[in-house]
Amino acid sequence: MNTAPDDSFMRGLLEAIENPDAEPFVLRRFGPEEAMRAAPHLAGVIRIWDERRGGRPTPDWADMEFADFRGWHPALVVSDLPAGEPDPIYRIVGEDFRIVSYTTKPGQRFSDRTPLLYERQFREHFGLVRDTGLIGWSVGPAALVGREHVRLRVMELPFTNGGQAVSRLAHIMTYRFDGGD
Repeated sequence: MNTAPDDSFMRGLLEAIENPDAEPFVLRRFGPEEAMRAAPHLAGVIRIWDERRGGRPTPDWADMEFADFRGWHPALVVSDLPAGEPDPIYRIVGEDFRIVSYTTKPGQRFSDRTPLLYERQFREHFGLVRDTGLIGWSVGPAALVGREHVRLRVMELPFTNGGQAVSRLAHIMTYRFDGGD
């Protein structure tokens, strides 16, 4: 007897934990100098990203080594960013991100976990990161029931992936706990 829940049940469970009343994120897009000022703790990774651009608007993913993210692997999420709907598809998901977001797995889209947040704020944000090649910066509470006390700061580094258009993001997430009991 198969007791595993079907996909529709799991999707309903995932959507059920999004907090529809979550405080909005503060979303920005920056060039590398502004990004280093906004996130000095990520300045080393931003410098590498900037150096690998080589005069281009964004570096290609092939220009990076996984070792370039040394020290950040648990906080790293690598996603594909489709040309149409700017809804990132997670490819590599670090342990910190899994802990904060309740087991986000490779193959899921951003909107699978937080469809309201995606629709209200992140569709436009990710679209602008993709279309401008600027570095994204997202600051706000985890929009999940029971995680509202977790404050997230996420840097989204855009990359091409063998073409001219931005089609990959490296998200680096840091978090802290505010208030919770």
